[in-house]
Amino acid sequence: MMQGYLILLPIFLFALIQGAFLPLNLVLLTVLVWTALRPPKESLLIAFFAGLILDLAEGTPLGFSSFMLLFLCGLLILYSHRFDSSHPLFLTVFVFISSNLYSLVTNHFFNWPEGLVLAILALIFGFLGKFFLAEIDKEKIKLKI
Repeated sequence: MMQGYLILLPIFLFALIQGAFLPLNLVLLTVLVWTALRPPKESLLIAFFAGLILDLAEGTPLGFSSFMLLFLCGLLILYSHRFDSSHPLFLTVFVFISSNLYSLVTNHFFNWPEGLVLAILALIFGFLGKFFLAEIDKEKIKLKI
């Protein structure tokens, strides 16, 4: 159970880097990829705490990023009932749209280059996530037999 929440350590580092000098929203990418690959309850808790960490690192009003991340994760969870949210192509499009929506709400303009970079990273992490989850499932099956 506790292993699932270790993702908060890289999120903390990404929030510090993002708040200091990198204009790329790596926290959003991490939370959305995590939401696509993990159970919904755990993902929503991660989104909430990641938003609080991001607000503290960037100096934005406390809870604003949590609200945005929870909204986007909830939207991804709703779509996961109809589509395979862990599919790399779906995740890529969703990250691109989410990044632009987040940018529109926070900066009042679409930042499509950032969305494109995050979408490419989501495509890479989506394929890696599918590969590693498939390998983990094979190991569990081997252990049970």
